Amino acid sequence: MLAAMFIAVTSDAQFFFRNKDARGTSAGSYEVTLLNSGQANVQHSSRNPIFENARPMIWFDGEVAPAPLPVSGNVSKRNDISDALGKGQGLTIERGECVWSLRIYPAEPFFCAQVAYTNQTKEPVRVRMLSPWTAGDGKRGGFTLGDGTATCTVLEGGKTFPGDTGIAGLRTGPGECLWNLAALNSKTDRNLVAGFLAYTTGYGKLRITPPSGKGRDHWFSEFAAECVYDPPVTVQPGQQLVSEPLYLGVSEENVLEGLERYGWALASANNINREQMSFLPHGWDSWSTEYRNDISEAKVIENLEFLSTNLARYGWNTMAIDDGWQVALGDWDPSPERFPNGMKPVADAIHAKQMTASLWVAPFRVNVESALAKAHPEWLRAPNELGKQVVGEKDRILDVTAPGAYEWVRDLAKKVTQDWGFDAIMEADFAYYLPLAESYHDSTLTRVEVYRKGMQALREGMGNDKFLMGLAPHPITGMYAQGMRLGNDCAPIWRKTPDKWPWGAVESLSNAARKYYYAPWVWRADQDCVFFAHEETRNRWEVAEQPALTHDESIAWLTGAALTGGIVKIGDRFSALAPNEIAALQKVLPVLDRPARPVDLFREENPRIWVLPVKAAFGEWTIVGVFNWSDQEQVNTLDFRELGLASNAYYTVYGFWEDKYYGTAEKQVQVAVPPRGVRLLSFRQYEGRPMLLATSRHFSGGATDFTALHWHDDERRLDAAFNGVANTVYKLRVFVPEGFDEPTVKVSCGEATTAMEGRVLAIEFTCAEAVPVEWSVAFK
Repeated sequence: MLAAMFIAVTSDAQFFFRNKDARGTSAGSYEVTLLNSGQANVQHSSRNPIFENARPMIWFDGEVAPAPLPVSGNVSKRNDISDALGKGQGLTIERGECVWSLRIYPAEPFFCAQVAYTNQTKEPVRVRMLSPWTAGDGKRGGFTLGDGTATCTVLEGGKTFPGDTGIAGLRTGPGECLWNLAALNSKTDRNLVAGFLAYTTGYGKLRITPPSGKGRDHWFSEFAAECVYDPPVTVQPGQQLVSEPLYLGVSEENVLEGLERYGWALASANNINREQMSFLPHGWDSWSTEYRNDISEAKVIENLEFLSTNLARYGWNTMAIDDGWQVALGDWDPSPERFPNGMKPVADAIHAKQMTASLWVAPFRVNVESALAKAHPEWLRAPNELGKQVVGEKDRILDVTAPGAYEWVRDLAKKVTQDWGFDAIMEADFAYYLPLAESYHDSTLTRVEVYRKGMQALREGMGNDKFLMGLAPHPITGMYAQGMRLGNDCAPIWRKTPDKWPWGAVESLSNAARKYYYAPWVWRADQDCVFFAHEETRNRWEVAEQPALTHDESIAWLTGAALTGGIVKIGDRFSALAPNEIAALQKVLPVLDRPARPVDLFREENPRIWVLPVKAAFGEWTIVGVFNWSDQEQVNTLDFRELGLASNAYYTVYGFWEDKYYGTAEKQVQVAVPPRGVRLLSFRQYEGRPMLLATSRHFSGGATDFTALHWHDDERRLDAAFNGVANTVYKLRVFVPEGFDEPTVKVSCGEATTAMEGRVLAIEFTCAEAVPVEWSVAFK
């Protein structure tokens, strides 16, 4: 963590300037100036202001408003710093009860702020909030992104603690949100990315206040980043309270790069990295299927056999058992009727198929009729007013601060993963109940600390080698869980019915797009289940009034799930899948190691253009998902600069799902997308010779299975190798320019059929065994 942010190695500082009224540090693209008054200004190197009159604030319990903490530029110190985010320059301002630290990283577009308050009185005080950075006081100073600031677009990190029921917000202008935000002024293309880097005691709130008067529409009158303590923290005489560290990205050239950098910084500050995972649990959610909570050992084995035969070799590696296996909520032993042999034999059977096993639990939700509730009523708490909106009448919240309760949670996690052998808890459901209790045995803890205590108990019992899927509050859960359910449960529908609960494809994928930047560093995303149009599943969800999903709609949903770079699941019974559904599922795993970037995130309510660059040892290309959420065909003009492509080069364009070559294009290309559909395109820079366009095995066109791809100019031959999947028909597409004739195809695993379709050579063959495959095409 960056809790020890004030500890630094001191030496001669660099990039430091001062005059009689101010001192400061230059980071190259921006400057931080500390006035003698102790307030700070930030401006671009071009002298365009960003923040003015920033200072730390504190809000004591019982007071009507926050108050500035005492600071003075005359008593500031400078030092070199080195932490998880890099090396740089520190400015520390100490005066009386306040220590304010600013950390600037040369050549980086961000800096960090943190404040510590020491109680120098003789009596305890209660603190509601600490702000390491509040710019402007409603009259002077504030925050600006230039002309048009008042109507900038703001992407919000969240709205309520502990979690939200809606899609991550996208608003215009002032407002407040939790965790983090990104503001973009499309008129000036200037932006701000701000967010907290830890949540040890409080949660983060960010407020932007409207302009204060005429002629000030290019300034927000206040920007405040606040650590909120619920309940207020008691600080004893001589004791120190340290705010969470705040990240401020002030000079990003591209706001999306800024969001991604913030995701990296949040992970780095907490010493976590989800880029390389031992496995991602791709499979199903049994509760979402027609079974709902009527799951049993027999049903698990039936679907396991189908999965093993048809999909396991394509990356569908997990059999997940959801709600219904247990005796009761609170009594986490297997139902003797449904799992008569217990849970360990089931996990063993899954492992025997070389697959991973996961189990659903809800350790912090306890039914009042359960044996646990009767044995330990002192562990249970009623919900507070907010909690009453989500906690059922017959449910109570497990208080992990009560003696013995923490150990019970730890031992439950150990039983599931270590004793029974499950590889994942997927998911630790209803964990967001933890901060919603009316009171706790340990009244000194904040609700954030209570939540962290519960998650720590789970992780301690599981060990670090097991996979945990978590839920809101996302930024805190991400400190413990590798996977993250990003939103509401989904039903087999394209778009949700207003005022009804389950989401459809549009809501689920739009929400995932708005939170894409946390991956792959903080967590891997779970946008919930993808569905096909199974009548039994539709009946389970009671969505008869909604049109059944078409196959194209399911393909669009599946494409979006794969492009998140996270967990891909279906909500239909495996053993009921049709051949065309199986064929689609065989083409999307494994996912790539990072999510696609929704380049129109700040323009579209439902982002439509998702860009995923591919870098392999044998080449680079770009995958682009172009979605149409509407009921009419849409024609999209894709600007190569926005896609990250060179504007002075030609690219081949190939559509994966429709198996269609669209030709070569320069600077831009127009793509027509059918209603409620997707075009999944690959762009490869044209090299004036035969080149691979696509392979039917995987949507990435070779990123996950190819090991070599090489053109021999002297022999006019294209060679390639990949790891073959057993009993799989491969269809390769090779672009053949004019002047390259009479292709001769060789494949190491058998005979291939070939055909010229315009300038595209179609090659088809079957790989009978899981072996390395080599193929080549020679031309005259």
